[in-house]
Amino acid sequence: MEFDPRINAQRVTAYADLRAVLADPVTFSSRNMTGPQVAAVAALLPPEQRRLLELMSSLNAADGSRHARIRAAANQKFTPTAVRQMADVIRRRARTLLDELPEEADFVSEFAAPFALGVVGDVLGVPERDFPLFREFVAPVLELTSGEEVSERVLGSYFAGMNEFCAYFGRSDAFKGGQLSEQERLSLCLATVVAGTDSTTNLLASTLLRLDARERRLGGVVEEVVRLDAPFIGFFRTATCPVTMGGVKIAEGEHLFLDYAAGNRDPKVFSEDFDPGRPSVPGHLGFGHGPHYCLGAQLARLEGRIVAEELLDRSSEVAEQPGDVRYRRHLISHGPAVLRFRPGRRPA
Repeated sequence: MEFDPRINAQRVTAYADLRAVLADPVTFSSRNMTGPQVAAVAALLPPEQRRLLELMSSLNAADGSRHARIRAAANQKFTPTAVRQMADVIRRRARTLLDELPEEADFVSEFAAPFALGVVGDVLGVPERDFPLFREFVAPVLELTSGEEVSERVLGSYFAGMNEFCAYFGRSDAFKGGQLSEQERLSLCLATVVAGTDSTTNLLASTLLRLDARERRLGGVVEEVVRLDAPFIGFFRTATCPVTMGGVKIAEGEHLFLDYAAGNRDPKVFSEDFDPGRPSVPGHLGFGHGPHYCLGAQLARLEGRIVAEELLDRSSEVAEQPGDVRYRRHLISHGPAVLRFRPGRRPA
């Protein structure tokens, strides 16, 4: 573990330390999970703008009983039964999108992103004609959390997007009928949209790069993509009291960046080999650990496996060299920015 001045936080990289932090939300709070930069900006804003910024502070930024209450409200959409019942719809969506593509296309913008948007839209009960709006909601959140300087332009874009988001989901019934305040409900909708579109898009693009027609242990392929290719790199935590972690003294109020990507490559625990047959114990950290374990993990796994099956069935192939793939520049989100591929056709 060492201090990273670029993000003003201790970067936690060891697997054992990461699990310890994630398992102890009392000592390591999620309240500033988007990082010290955003927290510093929030402190200077007038109340209405601060409310919009706090839309990012939903499930992932809650602790204790508040976290349990929000998670219970969200869980109705992500139970094992609810996820299994989505399988046929997910497969039809994947096939339809792939069938409509030309001989060569950009996997990220022409398949993975619209596919992920569609699945999240189904979860939230959004009509298909409104799916393109999601891009306008997600983009300013990603820009604000990129790790780059939070400029007036970035903030202005975020506030404009969130005003539209609140107007749209204020009319939605998603997550209504529970014990959530309206602010909490809107925050949960935003968290579902952002995580379900951006992280899934990264997962699918990285899965395409790893596909091998000889390897049919596709559940294992998806797990290894999450472990080694880090569609989601990590989150922040804030120490609630003085503590020592990894031999480093951490002061109360100090920020930590939990680098899941590094922990998943910790040589004391894992090899660098891409192994779809790797035992499930010890578990990787790609979906987190402890009370904040990813709520949508089972849905992401299902999406990844179904898309992998469909790509293999039509002999899809990447149309560029792996070394030429350009990745997005972002602090917590990791995946190809563009990925040219040939979708192929399903056997008659």
